[in-house]
Amino acid sequence: MWNLWPFSRKSEQRSMTIDEFLAMAGIPNTGSGEYVSTGTAESLPAVMNAVAVISEAVATMPCFLYLVRNDKGREAREWLSAHPVDLLLNEHPNDYQTAYQFKRTMMRHCLLNGNAYAVIDWGKDGQPKALHPYAPGSVVPERIGDKRYKYTITEPYSGAVKTYLQEEILHLRYATDDGFMGRSPVTICRETLGLGLAQQRHGASIMKDGMLASGVLTTGEYLDGPKGEKVKKVLERYQGARNAGKVPIIEGGMDYKELGMNNKDAEWLASRRFSIEDIARMFNVSPIFLQDYSNSSYSNFSEASRAFLTMTMRPWLANFEQQIKSSLLFSSAIPGVRYQVEFDSADLLRANPTERFGTYEKGIKSGVMCPNEAREREGMPPREGGDEYSQAWKQTVEVKGGNDGSSSD
Repeated sequence: MWNLWPFSRKSEQRSMTIDEFLAMAGIPNTGSGEYVSTGTAESLPAVMNAVAVISEAVATMPCFLYLVRNDKGREAREWLSAHPVDLLLNEHPNDYQTAYQFKRTMMRHCLLNGNAYAVIDWGKDGQPKALHPYAPGSVVPERIGDKRYKYTITEPYSGAVKTYLQEEILHLRYATDDGFMGRSPVTICRETLGLGLAQQRHGASIMKDGMLASGVLTTGEYLDGPKGEKVKKVLERYQGARNAGKVPIIEGGMDYKELGMNNKDAEWLASRRFSIEDIARMFNVSPIFLQDYSNSSYSNFSEASRAFLTMTMRPWLANFEQQIKSSLLFSSAIPGVRYQVEFDSADLLRANPTERFGTYEKGIKSGVMCPNEAREREGMPPREGGDEYSQAWKQTVEVKGGNDGSSSD
């Protein structure tokens, strides 16, 4: 039988979601009349900045794998620098991405879509060899039984459709109702984003079709063709930046009235600022990190940086750490020994040189750290004798009473 390729070829196609249908049909899905999706939401600068701030902060942090064991009642950690998981997270996740690009891609997908997916390429030794991220739109998760799931993924280039079990997928989730599928913050706060998009569209239409005059000329006469052309030519002499500041001469009994900002324009600008605050609440970041410095100072900026780590970044880091451990690592067979994945967030709280060296001085004098540990944090090589700890904290000062040398017989 003749193979009439490609006419006899049947390609598998995914069914269209309701959001994809609304986007294709141009039907709005908000009360403001705007269609909100991950693509349109990111057209708002505040959303794009919030996603960039969080995803880039995670991507710049090194992620280390430790072996934790009980050492006589104390926790002892050993950095597993040669472990395949540590190498994937810090050096080479796949053949086409750096570790920074991989972590940023996963965080961006999770922030905008509520879910991020990466296929785990397992080696014959039972260790992961590579992590390949896929756009959430190309992944269809499906429940196949109690606590069992499968993922159908469409390759973006070839269109081939493959199915993976849950052990083959690194699935990073945002807030979830059923413990499996994450909820997108764009979907949850769709009306807020729709209002911001409507305000943005309103401003664009005003700039395109609205009349933005700084003043008007009034006269009691009717300006017919010749008179109107004469007035137009006179006004053209004062147009442009080169003629700014010149005093126009008005003839024919005309009067000039300056136009200021009306209340509607002022309210529109205020509502634009309020949409930035709403988007900041949506992603749990301070408006300072969305480039809104209207209520900022040096002191509250420093506190906002600390709050950014504890309130915004720490939940995301814990989520990422635990999902990596659950998907890429097996439980240790040795009792009392376990794996720990940890992002190094020290750079987020990195103080200025004066504060840092003051902290080092106190730590060295109290015996908490040695000089070489302080040099390592500053990126300097160790020096001879720098591994010794100060014993000054053990020293005590004893005050003894003086002897006047007198004696009695």
